[in-house]
This record gives sequence, C-alpha cells and structure tokens, in this order.
Amino acid sequence: MVLSFLYIGPGMGVGTLILVLLISAIVLLAVGYSIWARIKRIFKK
Repeated sequence: MVLSFLYIGPGMGVGTLILVLLISAIVLLAVGYSIWARIKRIFKK
C-alpha cells in the first residue's frame, strides 16, 4: 500500500528530465554569453 504512493509514473519522470535539461541549458547559455561578452569587450579595445 505504501509503495504505491512512491510510484510517480513515466510522465513525471519525462517531465522532470525535460525540466532539468531546460534549466541546464539556460545556465550553460548564461555562462557562455558571459564569457562571449567579456571576449568581445577585450577585442573591442
């Protein structure tokens, strides 16, 4: 009976995976943009 509450189903697993990948992509894009902006500023001078 208790174990049935622990099962979240395949839909939650896929949704969680997509959410984690989306957050990771946003973080990587933010870091990449920060580095790109610094390099651009250095070469502008």
